Amino acid sequence: MRATRPPRAAALRRTQLDTTLARLEGLFGFVFALLSLPALAATAGTLKPEWAWGIPIGIFGSIGAALVCSMVGRGIRVSMIVVAGVFVVLLVLWPFAVLSPTAALGRQPWLWYVVLVAIAAAAIALPTVWAAVYTVVVPLIFAGLRMLPSGGGASWQLAVLDAVYVLLLGAFALIVITALRATASRVDAAQTTAVARYAEAATRHAAEQERTRVDTVIHDRVLSTLLAAARSSSPADREMVVRMAERALVALQSADAETEGGADLPLAVLVERCRALADTLDAEIAFEATGELGGSAPARVLEGVYTATVQAIVNSIQHAGEGARRSITVAGRDAGQPGGAGLRVVVADDGKGFAVAEVPADRLGLRISIRERAGSVGGSVDVTSAPGLGTRVQIAWPAERSDEEASGS
Repeated sequence: MRATRPPRAAALRRTQLDTTLARLEGLFGFVFALLSLPALAATAGTLKPEWAWGIPIGIFGSIGAALVCSMVGRGIRVSMIVVAGVFVVLLVLWPFAVLSPTAALGRQPWLWYVVLVAIAAAAIALPTVWAAVYTVVVPLIFAGLRMLPSGGGASWQLAVLDAVYVLLLGAFALIVITALRATASRVDAAQTTAVARYAEAATRHAAEQERTRVDTVIHDRVLSTLLAAARSSSPADREMVVRMAERALVALQSADAETEGGADLPLAVLVERCRALADTLDAEIAFEATGELGGSAPARVLEGVYTATVQAIVNSIQHAGEGARRSITVAGRDAGQPGGAGLRVVVADDGKGFAVAEVPADRLGLRISIRERAGSVGGSVDVTSAPGLGTRVQIAWPAERSDEEASGS
């Protein structure tokens, strides 16, 4: 039996979010750095020549590498760590970059303009705790640099104000990124749980279908054969029982090998099987085939409809009473299927009949062998009967309407 396959899981939202954040960081970080070029040009005269070239190359190179990595989807975390690390190194080494201790007095270090880019890169690449440490430590380092002559010689009040400004903006970026990641992680967890529950439900459904199939085989073939054997009273009856027993053995031997799949077969196959059923049984059974029967249907559908038809005929033979006339009608119908491959099988008799609603729940004929057998392949069953007015069982595929809730004999 082929198990139902759970739906293919989509790409994790957390991974998609991290990739998107990295691309935004690389793109806007590079743009912010470009926008700060006038400030860099204004302070270039205060830097040693090698540093005036080395600092922009380090900043632009690391951000550009991060942008490329985010676009190709490889090395994103490492490239973001490089951006954050290069910024801290240049921030610490800035005093060695100026021409003289007093050359940068009154000037804002150029790194001020890309500090938020570095903090955002740390928030993307590092765990939340370490990203928070980075967000606090970098403003403190920058405040210390601002009070040095090489950092502009700002007063401690101005240095603290700059540090608080950077801290607030960095904390805001960290909080937004962390919140988005937490939401994405919850979505991932919910999706994983949903897929696991779907797989569990599909497994239970497959097991229930297998149980129904085995119950159907046992009830349709074995129990019917035993009942016929118990009631046989003539050589012809015993011959019929032998044929039923042979079919039951074959069905039991192949039960484990059956699958839900199978190639499409012509509807004519079902017609011939029902015709042979009517001819084989020692009962007065009329057979008729009407409508368009030139299409095809899956083999499992034809098998399900046929076995339901067999049980309907067996029920009629067992319960309709002596002298009842029986008929099997196979009709094609246009059900919107390819080739108009809809079908309807009607098993009718003019026997005793019964009240469908009053059938005891422990009787399995209608519920297992007819209704669930047809329903398992997408069909429907409509049972019409009344005491003294005979019984009519209509098996349709695809389903024409929902089955009535009933359990039966």
